[in-house]
Amino acid sequence: MSTAAQLREEAYASAIDLTQSLQLPPGCALAATGSFARRAMAPFSDLDLILLHPDDMELPEDVVAEIWYPIWDAKYRLDYAVRTPREFGAIAGSDPAAGFAQLDLAFVAGDKQLVDSTRAQVYASWRRLLQSNFDAFVDLAITRWRRSGTLATMTHPDIKNGRGGLRDIQFLRALALGNLADAPALEEEQALLLDVRTLLHVTARRHRDVLDPEFAAEIAHELGFADRYELSAAVVTAATAVDKAVERALATARGVVSKRSHNRTRKPLDIGVVDAGGEIRLARTANLDEPWLLLRVAAAAARSGRSVPPHVWEQLRELPELPERWPAAATDAFFSLLSSPLNTPRLIQEMDAHGLWERIVPEWEHIRGLLPRERTHSHTVDYHSILTVARCAEARTSVARPDLLLLVGLYHDIGKGYGRPHELVGAEMVARAAAKLGLDLADRSRVQTVVAEHTTLARIVSRTDPLSDEARDELLEAVRYDYLTLALLVVLARTDAESTGPSVWNRRLEKGIEAVSGRAFAQLEALRPVRPLVAADRDIGLRHNPEDDSFTVLWRGSYQREAVRALALIAALGWNILSSRLVRTEEGYAGEFDIRALHGAIDLATVEERLVQSYKSGTYTVLPDFVPGPATAMWTRGVFEVRIDDYPGTLGHVLALLPECEWLSTTTPGATMVLHAVPLGDVPRATLVRNVTQALVNG
Repeated sequence: MSTAAQLREEAYASAIDLTQSLQLPPGCALAATGSFARRAMAPFSDLDLILLHPDDMELPEDVVAEIWYPIWDAKYRLDYAVRTPREFGAIAGSDPAAGFAQLDLAFVAGDKQLVDSTRAQVYASWRRLLQSNFDAFVDLAITRWRRSGTLATMTHPDIKNGRGGLRDIQFLRALALGNLADAPALEEEQALLLDVRTLLHVTARRHRDVLDPEFAAEIAHELGFADRYELSAAVVTAATAVDKAVERALATARGVVSKRSHNRTRKPLDIGVVDAGGEIRLARTANLDEPWLLLRVAAAAARSGRSVPPHVWEQLRELPELPERWPAAATDAFFSLLSSPLNTPRLIQEMDAHGLWERIVPEWEHIRGLLPRERTHSHTVDYHSILTVARCAEARTSVARPDLLLLVGLYHDIGKGYGRPHELVGAEMVARAAAKLGLDLADRSRVQTVVAEHTTLARIVSRTDPLSDEARDELLEAVRYDYLTLALLVVLARTDAESTGPSVWNRRLEKGIEAVSGRAFAQLEALRPVRPLVAADRDIGLRHNPEDDSFTVLWRGSYQREAVRALALIAALGWNILSSRLVRTEEGYAGEFDIRALHGAIDLATVEERLVQSYKSGTYTVLPDFVPGPATAMWTRGVFEVRIDDYPGTLGHVLALLPECEWLSTTTPGATMVLHAVPLGDVPRATLVRNVTQALVNG
């Protein structure tokens, strides 16, 4: 038995001796949860205790309080609750977080039958809860992973709560107890992580779960490793095994939940991509000679949150390499892949594990697993970049060009490790990437500038007075007096700092950036959108645009909201709206909607005939269900602007919230719909912003 295991046994023995000596009321029982229940206590672990009493018994508070004094006198940190079996079962059946914590319930003292019957109720309630609240339970884990990071990529790994850590082993047991997946054999990995956490308590002389380098050397010696780097490699191996087990278990569990829900239809998500029983699969007619299928699969997974089975990734490895220049549809799919705060990190890591991410971002090989030179960084360079992209995705409605924000988030540190300033190397790389994606010269210049200057704001704040003209002018010169570049730089500064490590984004930096950027913004004028040109010569029709082989739906109507009929039809036909223009005319309203088909090619004559007939018959008049999410609404120099995640039907739902407008236009950069509109007459601006925001965020 290792020294760490002996310490755990001693900690458990001390705790069990103490708790079994407590004076319990007759007919009651003492039970444990947490590390005490699992016999995994470290020297400074808390005690989690439950006093169980029959449903027909009441216990006065003073009697309960008297029970715990020996524990407090022994200097344990105690977390206790008083419950009946019925209350225990009700909690386990209604709250995924509380139910998860109760699964370890173990007998300590008193009436053992009471504990056994309560545990049986908890397990039964948990199985019912997990079937109906599976997504909510998984969301708890996702939130924890985002908060605590991934063990395999962190320089300061959280052994307990990080992805691949001890909590994930409990997560796997919870899925097994819910009859959704088998519990894998992870005894060796669990033993190592427990040993590290136990010795971390000893070395730090307090309760601690984060393995900092200053503690790692001593722990490595105690566990027989040559040095802390060898220990780190062993922890990474163990955490990776746990993480892979979680991925497999989640895939199995999703399949079980979907089967029980009788949802086995194959729903088209994009060309060659379907949702089959809750998983992303290739359509039976998928063209495996077409390289862009890889991006469509990844984008569909990011948008839907569905998992991609390993065999699908392996199928995609057989696709041809991506060409040097990308069509617009591929660029849209790439930005959709980057646009999900929750799903993007997982997908990038899965694709990288299967050798696919490097096809999309060839520069990734150099930073994979690269340790940062800065002590403030908590993650490897590649994972820091992934985290920054995820935070940019969270903040993408705060800028006018979410696609550019996602791109600079991905590339801002990709130039590290080349022996030259990483800002300059990264700027060269992002410029090439922007050209590959088909961005115009102005946008290429913007992303190149943002990556080259992404440390400038922090430097200005630390070295000069943020309220000085000198600081303002230095910043304006850095962004080349461009309003959009400045807006992108400000958001990237925050997301980069928040993804770096604890306290890097602090109040002083935040207030300094706010001050200097505010003065710089005041010196610049934002570009004011202008009334678009619309050439709709019929009530409904389809126009082919030969210059880029795209299609535009033409529409005319008597009033603004009548356009919802056309938008519902577009959604029903499986078309995505890439951009749109709607203007008020003497006869009513006219609109153009630039579209892309999600499945199948568009034959102008055949499809236009179907479009016209369906519109006139009124077959499709209902929009797809609205998907609430992060949204921003604001006024800028007389123009009302809305930014929201782009889903089928989103434009129609937003249109229904607006007053009559002189004109409106939309674009969809970075999987985000950006709408500009000029309402007719004098509208209450603050009320419109509040009402639209509430409706879009809350649904």
